[in-house]
Amino acid sequence: MDKENLIAFIAKAHRNTYAAPAEIQKQNRCAEAILPGHVDYEFTDGDFSYHDSYAGNTWAPGREVVFYKGSPVWAMAYQGHSHDNFDEKFFNEEAFPFLKKALMNFDDSLPFRGPTEFSEGDFKYVFTVQGDYQYFIGQERVYFKGEEIFMQDVMGSIIK
Repeated sequence: MDKENLIAFIAKAHRNTYAAPAEIQKQNRCAEAILPGHVDYEFTDGDFSYHDSYAGNTWAPGREVVFYKGSPVWAMAYQGHSHDNFDEKFFNEEAFPFLKKALMNFDDSLPFRGPTEFSEGDFKYVFTVQGDYQYFIGQERVYFKGEEIFMQDVMGSIIK
């Protein structure tokens, strides 16, 4: 397994799970989550497989793991929250659909979350990251009319 194949697979997995269009997402959502109260996605392509598991909705910590030939080789954890100035309906119907669009517009060389910046209408997405696929930390933020409404910290690394 080399860097290019791993990064290409992470990009492909992200395009086929949580942020994917509903018909694609549905194909890769697990009927039963590994842990109670979680939502899980699995995606496989050749020798690579991917598992994403999170709990919650507007406060939704989770973890992604990539396996190569059955062994874990890369992982990313994420945890964040929405701000209380908007209700859950706003997040489910407006903010999170925007977030999913941002997440589908990542740079293929850095497919961990969304692009450095993405805007549509009154929404803006910003992702800052330090490091590379071997070890990184980052933070994403979503703004609505200039006001921060959601933030999430991420960290990930290869597994040795």
